[in-house]
Amino acid sequence: MSHTSAIALLIGGVIGGVFGWAGQWLLVTSGIPALIPPYTWGAALAALGAILLALAWPIRSQVRTDRATTPVDPFYATRVVLLAKAGALAGSALGGMGVGFVLFFASRPVVLAETLVPTIVAIVGAVVLMVGALIAERWCTLPPDSSDGGADIVSGGELS
Repeated sequence: MSHTSAIALLIGGVIGGVFGWAGQWLLVTSGIPALIPPYTWGAALAALGAILLALAWPIRSQVRTDRATTPVDPFYATRVVLLAKAGALAGSALGGMGVGFVLFFASRPVVLAETLVPTIVAIVGAVVLMVGALIAERWCTLPPDSSDGGADIVSGGELS
């Protein structure tokens, strides 16, 4: 599996930003008040980024040591790397949504700190989730000079 690409994160952020801005615009034009993200949104996203790092730490420890006492559990590593990939994409989309919220609130005639500050906290939480997920994804990767099965694979993709 390849690492999460920067273009995928950028696309997720742009899509999230468009949906965030358009969603706020639709709410306000319908007469419904705009959504203001609570402070707990940013805190929960940052906590998810920290949890991803905590889940990936044992894998990193096992992969980086020369004399591993126990082999890496491939199922656990696969679950963590998939969760990290999903976290990176979700963090970019939610960060983009927060940027869309900020752009919407900044385009209003009166800009209140009660709308911008919690939205910026949410953006910071989404960025922490995305960065933590990207680091966790890298931690779950075997080094290129690893001999864990890499030497047994021939160019055709079959095992020798």
